[in-house]
Amino acid sequence: MSDALPPLNGLSLDRLRNFLAFADKGSIAKAAPGSLTRQALISRQIGELEQYFATELTVRRGKTLALSEAGENLANLVRSQFQDLEEFQKKLRGQCRTFSIGAGASVLEWLVVPCVSKIRSLLGDSALRLSSQRSRELVESIRDGQLDFVIVRDDAISEELRLKSSLPLCKRVLFTLCASRKLLGRKPTTALSDPTEWQSLPFAASGGGGQLDATFRAAMTAAVGDFHPVVECDSMLQVRELIVQGVCAGLLPSFGTHGLDEHDVVMREFAPMKDFGRSLVLHWNERQMRRRGVGESVIKGIAKALGKS
Repeated sequence: MSDALPPLNGLSLDRLRNFLAFADKGSIAKAAPGSLTRQALISRQIGELEQYFATELTVRRGKTLALSEAGENLANLVRSQFQDLEEFQKKLRGQCRTFSIGAGASVLEWLVVPCVSKIRSLLGDSALRLSSQRSRELVESIRDGQLDFVIVRDDAISEELRLKSSLPLCKRVLFTLCASRKLLGRKPTTALSDPTEWQSLPFAASGGGGQLDATFRAAMTAAVGDFHPVVECDSMLQVRELIVQGVCAGLLPSFGTHGLDEHDVVMREFAPMKDFGRSLVLHWNERQMRRRGVGESVIKGIAKALGKS
């Protein structure tokens, strides 16, 4: 133990665990929902940690507390150490390690799930935890060490990170309008290429205000005027299911059309978004990979498996 550390009277695993719960949940109330006693305990323990380290770990923003820069650094350090302790315990018990992979819901379903067996094998038959999040949240989770790998658009990370800790999975994601022949009825299959026909079709759209959804709605509005989907979906998985059922037309990424029967579903490139396509990359935290002993060949193997799915 370093002699530079002050006496450990103000430091304990319980204080650090509760501080990390506050950091991960974003507030004391969310770290201890429904328990005013525990909330008071966490608040007091954060103060004790601030006294121990002689620095402010939180800052007040309006009516809420947020992590200071020192608080974020401590949270990352504590999270990493707790992960090490958890892996040490699993090793002693003969349990396999767990690696986490984050992506959007549709990317997890269409790219990651088909590769689970291969990825587990590359990671020494480790367990996997799949996490569905938005791009910004995924990048933050990698930075904070909460996830081991994420799949995001290449423009979601900086050029420095793309060069240092990412690998391409596919050249470009294109977007396709899809509708079942049952839904089109007597309309010609060229209807999906003709903006004058779009207004007469019921559309499903993925809601939530993401960049893709906003771009699609803007493109449809520019083409047909007012655009109002008849079904608002939580994910593109639901959009695809409604297309297959013949209930709605909808927009799918190129990898989301795999397995659709061309005899049942008509697919046409969505011209207004031909320049919107982005490449997907596998992104990781270099510190996490070194800490967990994951070498370059393993990462390249995972990227290769995902690129083929």
